[in-house]
Amino acid sequence: MKAIDIPAIRGYIGQLVYYTATFTFKQIAERVKPINDELHNSKSLSEQLQRALTDNHKSIKEYILTQKEHFFNALVLAVYDGDPTWNELDLEFQGNRYYSMGFLRLNGQEHIFPVDGQHRVEGIKEALNENPKLKDEEISVIFIGHHDTPEGKEKTRRIFSTLNRYAKPVSTGDNIALDEDDVVAITTRDLLENCPLFMNDNVNIDKKSSKALADNDDKSFTSLITLYDTNKIIYTYYKSISDHQGKLYNNKKIAGFLKFRPQQKEIDRFYNYLMDFWNMFIIYFPGVEHYVENCEDEKAASVYRNRETGGLLYFRPVALPQLVKAIFETKFRSGTELRDCMLKYAQIKMCISEKPWSNILWDNRTKTMIMKYKKTIFHILINMYDSSLLTDKEKNTLVKNFAEANEIDEKKALCELNC
Repeated sequence: MKAIDIPAIRGYIGQLVYYTATFTFKQIAERVKPINDELHNSKSLSEQLQRALTDNHKSIKEYILTQKEHFFNALVLAVYDGDPTWNELDLEFQGNRYYSMGFLRLNGQEHIFPVDGQHRVEGIKEALNENPKLKDEEISVIFIGHHDTPEGKEKTRRIFSTLNRYAKPVSTGDNIALDEDDVVAITTRDLLENCPLFMNDNVNIDKKSSKALADNDDKSFTSLITLYDTNKIIYTYYKSISDHQGKLYNNKKIAGFLKFRPQQKEIDRFYNYLMDFWNMFIIYFPGVEHYVENCEDEKAASVYRNRETGGLLYFRPVALPQLVKAIFETKFRSGTELRDCMLKYAQIKMCISEKPWSNILWDNRTKTMIMKYKKTIFHILINMYDSSLLTDKEKNTLVKNFAEANEIDEKKALCELNC
């Protein structure tokens, strides 16, 4: 492989000298190899690092090929062997001298492997295989020196682990606020600005990694993450039905769809679908329209979510997604119009301190929420709508969980559920 001179900036941090530059996708493909035995003498540990290269690189490939505005943060590449040399420039600008800019010469004999960015490297290679026109695109790289000795391996392992240990993932709330590819995140943000139920700070966005609401939150209808999760449930049914699936897409398939921004007309279509649903929800479900009309009151939600009666099921973040899932699953199984499903569900008693919700969703003794039986909420709702829509397995599970929660035998549980 021929020698190349890479324009770079030299920097120092701790005891490490590093060089910041760019590599073309073609240079990545030609010069960067997977981690082999550079970090461990142990073959089994080296193989373990190779197994850590998950299928995520395939989604990165698809992202590069389908998203015109693709962008990545810098790769950290370790370099050893060969004879890398630094040729600095002596630059003067506005009376100051600079020696940190120059050219890093790679003679083609060196070994380069990713300390941070294995998936991005493999994704770039696969994307380039499918579309050779990407060869001149550039990605930022940070070069660090590596020595193929026990001491050198220890030093590079420390860098490898530090980059992974201290890298703080973006919170779920921040992803919802920023993601421009996820159609559910995009439309959820639009609802915050345009849907009366979610405007005017009716959605708590402070807890960026929690679905729960604080006990003293008397203002919010729900939390941001709960709203996103609920809209994601709606998207699952919407997408499955729109694509004439005949069955629901699984979570993995939906996650794949949400990685890539659809055309604007598809975003608009789903947004309008959401708006229609939530506007019907406001009109049909008891208390919601009153809440919307009085939402400027800092205690607007206290009538419907409190420590005395527990309040209404759909004002609780743990239960709202289960209700919406039950509505759409009922439509999916029965073929009933969405509006008719919602009207009938709106007639079901949903005060959580009363049967069948006490001991499933609300503890009347301690005046606290019960989080154990989320899926049972879904099954109870469908059972109350039309028990024939449940499979035998679902019925058996429902009876078993209801009996356990209420500390009664299954025969009595079945009787109470069907009363």
